[in-house]
Amino acid sequence: MLLKAKLGLSFSISLGLSLSPSSGFALPESSSPSFKSQTGTLESLIGEALSSHPSQKSQFLLLQSALAGVDSARWQFYPTPSVAVESASASSTDSAYSGDKTVTILRLQQPLWTGGRLTAGLQKAEANVTANRAIQEDTRQQLALRVVQTYGDWLGAYLKILSTEKNMLVHVQLRGQVKRRIEQGMSSKSDLIQAVARLESLISDLTVVRTQQDIALSRLGQLIGRPVATSALSSALAAPHPMNIGLAMLLKQAQSINPSIQKAQAQARVQESIIAERRADLYPEVYLRAEQQYGNSTYRNAPSESRLFIGLSSHFGPGLSSRSGLQGAQSQHLAALEDVNTQERAVSEQVQADFALAASSQARLRTLKTSLNAAQEISNSYARQFLAGRKTWLDVMNAARDLAQTETQLADIESTQLVVTWRLAITTQGLSVMAGGHP
Repeated sequence: MLLKAKLGLSFSISLGLSLSPSSGFALPESSSPSFKSQTGTLESLIGEALSSHPSQKSQFLLLQSALAGVDSARWQFYPTPSVAVESASASSTDSAYSGDKTVTILRLQQPLWTGGRLTAGLQKAEANVTANRAIQEDTRQQLALRVVQTYGDWLGAYLKILSTEKNMLVHVQLRGQVKRRIEQGMSSKSDLIQAVARLESLISDLTVVRTQQDIALSRLGQLIGRPVATSALSSALAAPHPMNIGLAMLLKQAQSINPSIQKAQAQARVQESIIAERRADLYPEVYLRAEQQYGNSTYRNAPSESRLFIGLSSHFGPGLSSRSGLQGAQSQHLAALEDVNTQERAVSEQVQADFALAASSQARLRTLKTSLNAAQEISNSYARQFLAGRKTWLDVMNAARDLAQTETQLADIESTQLVVTWRLAITTQGLSVMAGGHP
């Protein structure tokens, strides 16, 4: 496009999309993407955000807590030691406490059968770890998508600034031209008023897009934890992420790796374990307990005694609360399964929408490039015809305005194409599409 040719931009939006019923649109093959060493590339910005954002440390600590829960669940299979020390103060006529004043009992109790309660507890803890890992990955993915969107906002504003500044120069030249024609008596003052008004409008537009650029830079700085400047970003403008995969494969990949789906599946397994725990509460627990007693409340200076017990203990709650708890857990499990379906549909909807947007924006991109070339030729032609007296000054100004509007639309489409292709790549392939993404 003309903007790239005059300003020497390295940014390229050409994707070479092809449409077919089986594969949808496809992007040209390229080598595996990796984080570039220079500061300011989109890959490096995502890497900085993933390594420095506080949400990552928060999720890491929550994961450590879940891992500790697994250790705790494993320890439940081991014997439980306990110590009981009692000192009694009784009357001299109390024969039951006429022995030693202090009695110490050491106990070690081992569960032999719990109806599956301990195994269910371990499975629940492990499912919680899986859920926390999925939450951590979802947080990382959402953070990466926020960086991509913010970068796209900056890119759109940056390209608009370039095109607006270029068009301001054109309008400054037009203003100078009409001034000279007025001095020569060849144009009216209304032509100058029109030229000045169009130039002031461009100055106002430039203020708006510069504000948009500053907002995007500020948000990007918050995401990566340091200030970022346009000079750093513009030195290595990102291109749309390449893909050669049809819609069916994109949907399959997204369903298999999406952390929201994995989290919902893990939470469903948590509910399954809770159901097993509630069922175990309906059965007594069989245990073995060993005791060693020192001192005797009845007989003074009695030798230590060793005992071994096999017993049953129940975990029934008040009334029929155990059965009600089981029914509640079963309902929670069904709700968790429905949440899995909800997440799967949401992911499919997002992938299909992004796929359609990428295809349509690519078609619009080709059309706008053609329109831009035509608008440039019309603007040049009208300028020549105006000098020859075959076009009015209003025709010249309108042609310049149409050219500026087309370049603005092209900047919007270029930034949209960048965002949607990167979003598709991250959603369907995860952060492993970029070396340094800490997959």
